[in-house]
Amino acid sequence: MEKKPFEQVYDEYYEKLYNYVYMRLLNRESTEDIVADTFVKAMSAYGRFDPSVASVYTWLCTIATNTLYDHFRKNKTGKVVSLEDYLEVGIEPSQMDEQLEKLTDDEAKRAYMILSELTPQERGLISMRYGMELSYKQMAGLMSSNDKAVAKKMERLLDKCKKIAKEKNI
Repeated sequence: MEKKPFEQVYDEYYEKLYNYVYMRLLNRESTEDIVADTFVKAMSAYGRFDPSVASVYTWLCTIATNTLYDHFRKNKTGKVVSLEDYLEVGIEPSQMDEQLEKLTDDEAKRAYMILSELTPQERGLISMRYGMELSYKQMAGLMSSNDKAVAKKMERLLDKCKKIAKEKNI
C-alpha cells in the first residue's frame, strides 16, 4: 500500500481527530492545541510510518490519544465540572462556561450539556464511536475487549445520555 502525501492525510483526518479530541476535553482552545501537536508529531514521524502495519487513521488516533494523555498528566485535568455543579451554586452554565457560550448551534449546545455530565471514560467511548467513527470491532481492538461487550457498553451509555437529556430537559 502506498503512502499518501502528508497534506492529504491532514486534510482527510483533521476533522475526525478534532471531533475525537473535543469530545474528550469539551474545550475548543485545548482541542486545537492538541490536534495541532498531534499533526506536528505525525508529520515528523511520517517518514517512519508503515502502512502495512496499521492504517494511517489508526496511527493518527494513537498519536492523538497519547497527546491527550500527556495533556492530562501535564495539566492534571481529570475533573470535569458538571451542569449540576453550576446549578447548585445558582450559576447558569452560559454564565460560567465559555465553551458552551461560544456554541451557536442549539444541537451542539445540547450535546455539550450531555457530554459534560459523562465521565472522561464515557466521553472517550462516545468519541471513538462518533468522533473517530470506529466500529464496535475496531473499538474492541483498542480496548482489548470484544465487540459484543463494547456494543453493550455503548447501549448502556446511550441510555444514560437519553436519561440525562430527559432529566435536564435538554
